[in-house]
Amino acid sequence: MLRELHIKNYAIIDEVSLPLSEGFNVITGETGAGKSILIGALSLILGERSLGEGVREGEKEATIEAAFDASVFSNPSSSGLIGTHQLDTDDSDELLIRRILSKNGKNRAYLNGGMATLSMLKEVGQQLVEVHGQQGQQLLTRLDWQRTLLDDFGALTRLKKAYQSDFQRWSALIKERETLKQHIAASEEQTEFYSFQLTEIQDAKLDPEEEAELEREERTLRQWEQLLSTTQEAQSRLTDEGGILTHLDEIGHALQDLGNITGDAGTELALWKESQIQLKELAALLRGRIQEDEYYPDRLEEVSSRLFLIQQLKRKYQRSVTELLTYQQELEDRLSGHSESALRLKEVEGELQTIEKKMAESAENLSGARTKKGSQLQDRVNVELDGLGMGMTVFQVEISRTEPTLTGIDQVEFLIALPGETPRGLAKIASGGELSRIMLALKVVLAEVDPVPTFVFDEVDAGVGGGIAERVGRRLFTLSKQHQVLCITHLPQIASLADHHYFVEKKTAGKRIVTSIRELSYPERVEELARMLGGVTITDLTRQHAAEMISAR
Repeated sequence: MLRELHIKNYAIIDEVSLPLSEGFNVITGETGAGKSILIGALSLILGERSLGEGVREGEKEATIEAAFDASVFSNPSSSGLIGTHQLDTDDSDELLIRRILSKNGKNRAYLNGGMATLSMLKEVGQQLVEVHGQQGQQLLTRLDWQRTLLDDFGALTRLKKAYQSDFQRWSALIKERETLKQHIAASEEQTEFYSFQLTEIQDAKLDPEEEAELEREERTLRQWEQLLSTTQEAQSRLTDEGGILTHLDEIGHALQDLGNITGDAGTELALWKESQIQLKELAALLRGRIQEDEYYPDRLEEVSSRLFLIQQLKRKYQRSVTELLTYQQELEDRLSGHSESALRLKEVEGELQTIEKKMAESAENLSGARTKKGSQLQDRVNVELDGLGMGMTVFQVEISRTEPTLTGIDQVEFLIALPGETPRGLAKIASGGELSRIMLALKVVLAEVDPVPTFVFDEVDAGVGGGIAERVGRRLFTLSKQHQVLCITHLPQIASLADHHYFVEKKTAGKRIVTSIRELSYPERVEELARMLGGVTITDLTRQHAAEMISAR
């Protein structure tokens, strides 16, 4: 609720403070006293634009401040605003909004001491106050808010949540499908390229140890003649006549004679025997190599071709053999991922078919319930309009189909058909008393579900009097049991029902006109109602009538 409104140097207001309370608050005063200026100032707090003309003559700046009960932000529909605009409400139960208007047009706005934009004020303000009348700031004219109120009126939370769960799953799958399609389309050309590279590397059947072995074999094959010649020469020096082996027996006999003479040539004889064995084995190995080694030109070509392929791949990919094998695994993973994307796309398509059927069913359930509750809302509002003297005015809830969104497949719009006119949306109805009474009828019906805590009605009494005026007052009083109501009125039938009655008056202070406002005591209320009833001449009978009206509330 609105706790206090403070205005300084605005229009003809020098400085006023208006503490407000719960329930039904009424503002009265002579025509031109400045009652609507208060509503204009409040509208600026709620995010309306100002071009600087509101600054009081002779002053550079005007300041408008409002203190609100911050408990409104505990409502699910508005609690997100605290995080969105980083409002600090921990140390206080109040939300403070301040507008500073400058004649040079450099205006400033603050939310709980922090700088704010007009869009922030408007967004927060729409959760705090609805103004109905000349200033015309009505959250109710927004189509999304009308749908929300219908859902709240019909207690459709369960159906809405069921649909929203399906819609969110459907939306997530739609997004995933598009992502997969884009990924597959973007990677098709790369996939073809990767497939070619993978095939090329796989066909090479690389081995990290192979290259070194092939290089050694190639060297051997290319030097085959020299190797054969060297082997034969070594074999000849071992086995040919005069070779090393032909002298071994002679050396052995000499060592035996040495042993016979000295008696201690055992070591020499042992070394001789070991050397004889090793040299004979060496001769056998060389003989085997000479017999087995044969030059194969085809093998040399095969080895050279294989080495050329390996080196060509290394140069092409700028990788070693080990790195090429790692890259081969990467290519396999990439192509596997592409295949998995295609497989997942098929799965998503199947899941979409299932969820679309489920979502269509939950959407129809919600839409059907809205249609039913819309009809009930129409009937109740039209009854209220009749009671407010607008029996020829028809209220309608129009529900039309739209593409699926998070809120359903329905666009909800509240329409009003004034006498002799076609139905039009609330936003298209001219501001004034008629619209204020239409809004009042809606608010009475929706009082239990509308989360906005404060309603302001200006001109709600325009064009009515007598019994209808009392009915308007009674409905305002009823509405004030669940919401704070602030009403500007000229009718004593409405003012007599107030919980708190404020009086605006315009006085001359020196050469300046000053507007002031104060809450009336009981005797002052009687006097003000008597003025509203009797005009210039106020009699005791008029005062008695005024007192009776107050006591009858």
